[in-house]
Amino acid sequence: MTITVHMIGNAHLDPVWLWEYAEGIDTVLATARSACDRLDEYPQFIFTCAGSWFYRQVELADPAMFERIRKFIAAGRWAPVGGMVVQPDCNLAMAESYARQFQYGQGYYRRKFGLTTKVGYNVDSFGHTAYMPRFLRDAGMDAYVFCRPEDPEKKLSSCLFRWRSPDGWEVTAFRLPGGYQASLPDIRGNVEISIGKPSNGRELCDGQKLPDGIEHTLCFYGVGDHGGGPTKAQIEWIIAHQDAIPGLKLVFSHPQAFFDAIAGQKDLLPVVQDEMQMHAVGCYAVERRIKVPMRRAEHKLLQTENALKQFPQAAPPEADKQLDCAWEKVLFNQFHDVFCGTSLDAASRRASGELEAVCAKADDLISITTRRALRDQAQPGIHKLVVYNPSDTPFEGMVYADSLLYPFSLTNLSLLDERDQPLPVQMVEHRAVIPWTIGLIFPLSVPAGGMRILRRVGETHFLDPAQYTLADRGESTNRIAATGKQLANSLVEVEVLETSLRLGGWELSFVVRHDTTDTWSHDTERFNERKAGQFKFRSWIVKEQGPLRGRLMGRGAFGHSGIWCHLMVHDGSPMVRLRLMVDWAQTRQLLQVRMKSPGRITSRVDLVAGGPLDRKLDGIERPLNGGMILGGQHGRLAMVAPEVFSVSADARGASLTLLRSPYTANDKHGGIRFEQPVTDQGQHYFDIDLYPNFDGDAAKLASLARQSAMPPFVWDLTG
Repeated sequence: MTITVHMIGNAHLDPVWLWEYAEGIDTVLATARSACDRLDEYPQFIFTCAGSWFYRQVELADPAMFERIRKFIAAGRWAPVGGMVVQPDCNLAMAESYARQFQYGQGYYRRKFGLTTKVGYNVDSFGHTAYMPRFLRDAGMDAYVFCRPEDPEKKLSSCLFRWRSPDGWEVTAFRLPGGYQASLPDIRGNVEISIGKPSNGRELCDGQKLPDGIEHTLCFYGVGDHGGGPTKAQIEWIIAHQDAIPGLKLVFSHPQAFFDAIAGQKDLLPVVQDEMQMHAVGCYAVERRIKVPMRRAEHKLLQTENALKQFPQAAPPEADKQLDCAWEKVLFNQFHDVFCGTSLDAASRRASGELEAVCAKADDLISITTRRALRDQAQPGIHKLVVYNPSDTPFEGMVYADSLLYPFSLTNLSLLDERDQPLPVQMVEHRAVIPWTIGLIFPLSVPAGGMRILRRVGETHFLDPAQYTLADRGESTNRIAATGKQLANSLVEVEVLETSLRLGGWELSFVVRHDTTDTWSHDTERFNERKAGQFKFRSWIVKEQGPLRGRLMGRGAFGHSGIWCHLMVHDGSPMVRLRLMVDWAQTRQLLQVRMKSPGRITSRVDLVAGGPLDRKLDGIERPLNGGMILGGQHGRLAMVAPEVFSVSADARGASLTLLRSPYTANDKHGGIRFEQPVTDQGQHYFDIDLYPNFDGDAAKLASLARQSAMPPFVWDLTG
């Protein structure tokens, strides 16, 4: 049997990693010129390149070279693949973001080249959500090429298989057994690995071999990471050895040609229904300055899209163009080395700034659109409060609104709904520490895309700021019990101890572990280094005991770090909210919330990109995308935390990895430079909602996570 080896000339290019953005553009231009020159010199040669961002930089900086590329594409000698803007992290983004990666990437290919690709291509991404086959099929693709996780990080029965998502979508997938690049002139070793038979005597795992009966394989070559591409020596080696290796035929090719060649043999391929994890587990718990604004930007842009569709006549000029520009920033910064926090400190600062700017732009677009749309409902002298839910998920919960009273105080305060019926309301602390400011909380239901317009009424009198005290901000109620040791309503109770919290039999503690791994946590699948200690809370004070919400606050300390922990319960709700402000000052250590179960855990469902996923209770660190449910004989605990990105669980409990502090862009083989920046120093905020005795399903959990991440917008409509 002769095996046809499809030689894939490529240049993997990280636009940002150990260099900054401008150098990434320089690398694009140098790589594009090299590839074009090789195509001119060798008529047999074919070049493969992924990501619309690459082509866009050439189009902007060197239009003449862009025309050369267009001609090679038309001639079938340059193969655009991937169909995304960049090769993103394939775990942390929302499903809607992957849809837009394809929308913007494939859209560019269609406009500029008159084609779309059917081959997904993320050869350097660290892991891949189990729902990637659905994302690919929704984008018109039926094949996928990737490299990580490698064997033995992820055991497979062969390198070529049918990958099936939990909801039944399927693509043909190829995991590169020999990597995605080659720098030496003699690439015989890459060819031998691609057929599962290295001549150096090294035994390959089954996951690096072809299924029986398959007569085609892929072999990638070309200098990569910092661009480059196939060298003259490599191309000439292939020409010289096309028929020189017994049992092999080397052909210049592209991924689509390979998948076309094996299309009739899919019945020979094994079926894999699982996520592709794990490589570099540490990258999902590092650089919150990127991950948090990314998560918020995704949700805010979705809300902005809905608002613009709902009020098109009120949208500001060029709103759609501004929205596109904002999405392009988000999609670029989902590049795996950026989103995962493994780039230079300067590159991470840029990404964080761009994502914060996207959040601000989304807020601006929603603000001007909604104010223009509702301006005719403003009435002088009538204080209206608008609560708008530009989400596809109904909102039902507690709403917070700022209120400025100076120089007046408000007594007999009421909020009236659209039928002039009073709503329950509680005055709470304002976000500012100014005597005449208050916050208001009140329960409300707002349908998806819906809006509530309330009226605030009450008697006013002149306020002397010196007389304004916390006692004016709420009244006690026997429905919520709050002391320095416990907080409870009729459905849930939490007890506070020096080093832990107890909730429905679960015990929660804030554990600090040593973490001597590098930025990626290479060669590690779980964070189980020795415990350095845990945060201790000296005392708890009652901050609120109103009719709607009770709140305790505790101050914890460990080393040079501190935590302000706010525990909240709401009237009639089975949920306890942990609101944390962590002032983190540890180096090469990590912080976890350890949730110890009262009994053996037997089931686990995590929210991942695309939907829910049953996962093993094996203690391995995995990416998280919204929340999880843990079940056993003791009942079920649900956890909602859209801004917690990394988790592990075993039969005894779960650990949410909140923060890690390795040195930036530090690989274990490079040693330590103590003057390097340390990640995630300073203040960080977390909201973690816990539901003991949870009686919902995964769909309910997803709805709660989405509601948490996309709260309604609230503003005054007065005068």
